[in-house]
Amino acid sequence: SKTRALLEQEVFKIDSYTNLVLQYLRLENFHDDLQLRQVTLEPLVKEVVRKHSLFFIQKGLTINLHDLDVKVVSDEKWLLVIIEQVLSNSLKYTKSGGIEIYFKDNGLHLKDSGIGIKNSDILRVFERGFSGYNGRLTQQSSGLGLYLSKKIADQLGHDISIRSQVGQGTTVSIHFQKQKLAID
Repeated sequence: SKTRALLEQEVFKIDSYTNLVLQYLRLENFHDDLQLRQVTLEPLVKEVVRKHSLFFIQKGLTINLHDLDVKVVSDEKWLLVIIEQVLSNSLKYTKSGGIEIYFKDNGLHLKDSGIGIKNSDILRVFERGFSGYNGRLTQQSSGLGLYLSKKIADQLGHDISIRSQVGQGTTVSIHFQKQKLAID
């Protein structure tokens, strides 16, 4: 039923927000928790997409995954948090069309056909508590997701950036260092 679907969505949102706060609190002990190694992107991305499949179905959005069979040096658990936050944002602000996730030029790119971000907001989206025009419009933003993603990316030595056009969509890119792991 429609009521059940809405309830499931709300429970998912509450659960996601709780996890977000817990991840934020765990950042203080980040280095105790860190395990840098070679991580294959495809299973990680598919796990996050599967977790959010209900939203793709309810909104009728397409998902296009390609060129993800690559290994990067990162911490699997923390990278999962970043991908989850970015995908969650894309889903929040994409009403129709879809999301494309791919690897190119040493970066993982999540591109959506959402409402886009105003130029005046782009420089501030990584600030704690900032939700910008879109967040105020939809009242769905905690202002923590991208802040947390940026903090984690910085700690991992990854660069996270955003390109966006209002009415056309947004691409969030996570760039990885070209380092190789020493094999013992």
